[in-house]
Amino acid sequence: MVEVTSQYKSLKKSLLLKFMVMVAVSLLISLMVYVIQYQIQKSSVTLLQDNTLLAAHNTLSRELGDVRKVVKLLVADDILKQSGESALLEHQIQTHFVNFGLAAENISQIRWLDSEGQERYRVNFKAGQAERVPTKQLQNKSSRYYFTEGMEHRKGEVYITPIDLNVERGAVVTPYEPTLRASYRTTSDDFILDGLVVVNFDLSKTLQQIKSLSTLQAQIQLINGEGYWLLHPHKDKEWGFMLEQPMLTLRNEDSSLWQVIAQLPKYQDLIASHSHATSFLKMTLGNNSANGTNDIIVLVKADDSVQNEIILRSFIIALACAISLILISGLYLKRSYRDQRKIIKARAHLEHEQQELLTANSKLQRYIKQQHQLQGELFEAKRMSSLGLMVSGVAHEMNTPLGGAAISLSNAQLINQQLKDKIDEGFTKQFLESSVEKVADNLRLSRVNLEKAIDHVKSFKEMAHDRSNDQYISFNIEKVIDDLLLGLKSRFKASKVTIETKIDVKKDIISRPGIISQVIESLIVNAISHAFDELDNKQIQLHVHLNQQGDLCISVSDNGCGIDDSLRSNLFDPFVTTSRNHGHTGLGLYLVHEWVTSVLNGKIQLVASKNLPEGIATQFKITLPRLKKNKIS
Repeated sequence: MVEVTSQYKSLKKSLLLKFMVMVAVSLLISLMVYVIQYQIQKSSVTLLQDNTLLAAHNTLSRELGDVRKVVKLLVADDILKQSGESALLEHQIQTHFVNFGLAAENISQIRWLDSEGQERYRVNFKAGQAERVPTKQLQNKSSRYYFTEGMEHRKGEVYITPIDLNVERGAVVTPYEPTLRASYRTTSDDFILDGLVVVNFDLSKTLQQIKSLSTLQAQIQLINGEGYWLLHPHKDKEWGFMLEQPMLTLRNEDSSLWQVIAQLPKYQDLIASHSHATSFLKMTLGNNSANGTNDIIVLVKADDSVQNEIILRSFIIALACAISLILISGLYLKRSYRDQRKIIKARAHLEHEQQELLTANSKLQRYIKQQHQLQGELFEAKRMSSLGLMVSGVAHEMNTPLGGAAISLSNAQLINQQLKDKIDEGFTKQFLESSVEKVADNLRLSRVNLEKAIDHVKSFKEMAHDRSNDQYISFNIEKVIDDLLLGLKSRFKASKVTIETKIDVKKDIISRPGIISQVIESLIVNAISHAFDELDNKQIQLHVHLNQQGDLCISVSDNGCGIDDSLRSNLFDPFVTTSRNHGHTGLGLYLVHEWVTSVLNGKIQLVASKNLPEGIATQFKITLPRLKKNKIS
């Protein structure tokens, strides 16, 4: 008892140490879960930012592409290239501008300036209405940057200005009208006017469409090449360069991020990157400039609350993981402690009973040895029992010819005595001839019956010799089966069972004929004993042939009641029988299986019900390996 108490204390210390290790491992795993969960959620936000960034870029790129196509389509009309009466031509050009501008909903203004910057034609568009500006109200735009830079471009090229707000007469138009200007250089060689066609595009809807893509995790910002916001989640930070507020730039708000953007390569149409949990790309408006004023930076950034939410959610998941692991560890150790106590207690009882188990094991080994000896004796007993049955059968078969021979000899003796009696009295020649003939007939019948008895005895002696000889010998299988069936003839008569044989092996084979005869006899007797009830046509079929490999194949079939499916899986096990009440031990098929597999090195199988030939209820198939002559021992 003292030893058991000591083991309990040692167990508690061991489990406490294990619990501390498990807690440490749980915390380490939870930390890993936090890091992984944080990265997963951060990656999800980054992926959303990239998709939003791509959508915003596609929207802006589509708009810029449409701008170039619209301008080229505008100047492609022949009305701008033909000469004519001044008043009529002016009207035709303005009509062309009006029709074109009304067809494109984002055009706010179309102008044609001469080489001095003076507006020669101008049409304003607003709310689906076109306004032709009179000649007196036309302005000179020679000082505006889009005129000077547009005039420097070669003909055939579309020049796109940076995005800004529309300005009229020196003042920003309110409400704000985000404007993109595209110009086309016209020369007197191809057009009626040497100057610049300028088209103003209202980007209000485009910027609003881009802004609608923003979410809390992906807020879109548009920044020009100087760092000023064109689009921002907070409207008061937009258009600082137009409102003379130089501090409203990304450079002042986040200098490190701006430094990363500023270091991006020049003269490249599209550059995408990530920095400071922010996704951004730089694109140009199609007119490269050394100072980058034509650049547009599309920036997508998560709200500050999103980062805090990611951290909090990751922490909660990691905390739940830690608590779960610690609870599971505690429950496991608690159960382990309880089980270990039971084990310690049981071990004490086991040690006490170990000696008794050793003694019982010794007895069991002796019992197993006795069982093996008994099994061998059962083999021999079965063979002797079968031989005894054969003696009974042969005796029954010999009774008929021997009885006939005895009767014939008795009749011959009687005729001989009558002949002796007539010698003294005298007899006729006819009486003498008749007596001699009768004696000869009886002697002939006696000889025939005695020869039958001699044949029976010879067959029995050969079968008895075969079964007493366990050596491999060369023999005729048909002769062995004929001898066997002769001995079983009385059983067939008593049971009213007929047997049909088909022996396709005519040459001698090498095997153990006694064992083969014993196996076939056991299967036939088993069928006679179990297969038939009150059937009128009781039949057993015996078929012997050689397969393609030269192996001996034996099949024993009957048309009886068949074998129940519940017995098929263990039919060859010892003591399996359905007729124990009739004195059967259940060892017959077990011994057959042992003889075939262990003695003859063959195999035996019970054919499945679905594979049986028509009219057959049970079929056993035996395959014995071919043995060459030089293998005979």
